[in-house]
Amino acid sequence: MRKRINKLLHTDNFSYFIRYFAVFTLIFVFMTAIIFQLMRSTMYHGTDEKFDQIKQQPGIVIDFAIARSLAPDLEVLIQSTEDTTASSSPARTDVPKDDFAGENSLRLGSNYHVLLYDKDGQLLNPDNFAGLSDFAFDKSSMGSIKEVTIEGPFGEDDFRYTTIELSEEETAPYSSYSIKYATICVNVSQIKSSIQDYEGTVAIVMASFWLISIGASLYLANLSMKPILASYQKQKDFVENASHELRTPLAVLQNRLEGLFRHPHATILESSESVASSLEEVRNMRLLTTNLLNLARRDDGLKPEISEVQPAFFADIFANYALIAEENDRELTIENHLHQPIRTDKVLVKQLLTILFDNAMKYSDDGGHIKIEAGMKEKTIYFLVADDGIGISSADKKKIFDRFYRVDKARTRQKGGFGLGLSLAKQISDTLQGDILVRDHQPRGTVFEVRLPR
Repeated sequence: MRKRINKLLHTDNFSYFIRYFAVFTLIFVFMTAIIFQLMRSTMYHGTDEKFDQIKQQPGIVIDFAIARSLAPDLEVLIQSTEDTTASSSPARTDVPKDDFAGENSLRLGSNYHVLLYDKDGQLLNPDNFAGLSDFAFDKSSMGSIKEVTIEGPFGEDDFRYTTIELSEEETAPYSSYSIKYATICVNVSQIKSSIQDYEGTVAIVMASFWLISIGASLYLANLSMKPILASYQKQKDFVENASHELRTPLAVLQNRLEGLFRHPHATILESSESVASSLEEVRNMRLLTTNLLNLARRDDGLKPEISEVQPAFFADIFANYALIAEENDRELTIENHLHQPIRTDKVLVKQLLTILFDNAMKYSDDGGHIKIEAGMKEKTIYFLVADDGIGISSADKKKIFDRFYRVDKARTRQKGGFGLGLSLAKQISDTLQGDILVRDHQPRGTVFEVRLPR
């Protein structure tokens, strides 16, 4: 079991899985942290904004605290934007009527508490009902916003508070109380409870998606490995097929050369068969290596050299094909409808047509018929090469453009083919941004059609 686990841990799939899973984990962690921060800042936005307003009008909190605890008869509780007027309390008789009214008034609810301190930090208005009677004065946190949990008569409550220093001008109306500092507290227990509920919900959702990301990571890891495995398999098949193709001519060369050593006194004429056979195998290997080099160059992304090609260029090519067909006992029909210049890479197009023509020659019998047609349709140039040979099965049609694949290996080997021609033709077609199609030729044979952009 341990060996299987170790083997799994060292596979490429597991490596990709860890990378994707790590990325998903980081994304969800950052998203969760950002959401939590946004929720907290949004929930406390109104409270913190009220603190900023209070700092701009600190005298109001003194009125609020005095009226609430020290002088309950003083009608200065800022509960609405309606006009309020100071009462007959002697604590403050010089308050203008409109000081606590209008659009600049603050609305302080019942969840607000104001604690007043003298210059020595002694609490002047203990709030036993809210559990703030023992609230310690913290001069070091002056101006900043903090949170504290206090055990009150009804259980624990969470408060958000800030402490401000009051000027003599602001405390002058209440000079008898020796007020120097004020701590504004707001009960945020309900807000904090809501935040915790929301955070719990967000955490569950994020954790669920995080678990789902495990499956997504596995899927993406397998998806990422598919082209790599396919490329590796193609490379492996390519090496095996190339080795196989080279092994046969090398074995023939070895046997022929060893035969020459066994007859050291034989003349060249007497050894001509062995020499000729060796030369033939050398030619085959040279052709094979040339095709492999062409394929490698195409794989490197060879850029086509587009130029204007005259119709006479194709007429010359087809004339040469006619001579070759006649020498090999084939009947060739040519329908050339190209009568105006086209823009393409003439070297690559010639190589492509030669591959298709050579393929038709190999797979048609003596006396067979081959047809070549060239023309233009709308915005494309087409070339059609048809033969009445052995044909290609539906299963083979899917593989004929693979390297080293041959429909009839014995026949192709006899004709000197390696199964690289159609693969090279497909790459040339792709380089020229065209398509190459294959279909059956009735009543027998095969048709290859190439379509290139004009």
